[in-house]
Amino acid sequence: MKNFIKKAALSCLVLLTVMLSPALFATKAYAGEVLTTSSASEPKLNVTELSLVTDDNFTLKVFNMAETQKASFKSSDTDVAGVDKTGKVTANKVGEATITVTLNDSKSKDDLTFKCKVTVGPPAISVKITLSNLTLEVGKRKTLQVILKPNTTTEQAVFSSTNPEVATVSATGKVVAKSPGKTYIIAEIANGKYDVCTVTVVETATGPAVSVARK
Repeated sequence: MKNFIKKAALSCLVLLTVMLSPALFATKAYAGEVLTTSSASEPKLNVTELSLVTDDNFTLKVFNMAETQKASFKSSDTDVAGVDKTGKVTANKVGEATITVTLNDSKSKDDLTFKCKVTVGPPAISVKITLSNLTLEVGKRKTLQVILKPNTTTEQAVFSSTNPEVATVSATGKVVAKSPGKTYIIAEIANGKYDVCTVTVVETATGPAVSVARK
């Protein structure tokens, strides 16, 4: 009876955390964005590589444009990823496409060209954290790994902690132990499915972190 009550309480706590998680209000997660690196004063594209889930979108932007310059956008495969005149990229179906951004200058015959590689993948249908339990000393950290299916998905799990005062978790799954106690790290995907890792934080002592892998 006690175990049943404990499991029910945990389920309620996890469900509440998931409901209050920013993931509930967000669209499908981007698997990756590779930022452009160039001189701060030169025109540049905000990303040069982009991974999207089908039906998602992302807006490309050109920074540091002169008043005489105007950007135009074109997709190499609109069936995979379309782009409108404002730079909004929409993921239509699984595949790859290249968005070419041309910067026309009314005072120059030389146009600047940027390219962004877009990879579109299916949404995740399930998520599993590879560890079911994790024990860390205060101040220690460990990155949790997740398994998403299908393995061709470009979606990323969204992590959250039910008690950040005990342990926090980053967007990439890095858990940092803050103070002694117990918390639950949740990995959630856009369809509402999630998995949980129980994290116990203990006072600093000798010995490495202890983790329990799922069977």
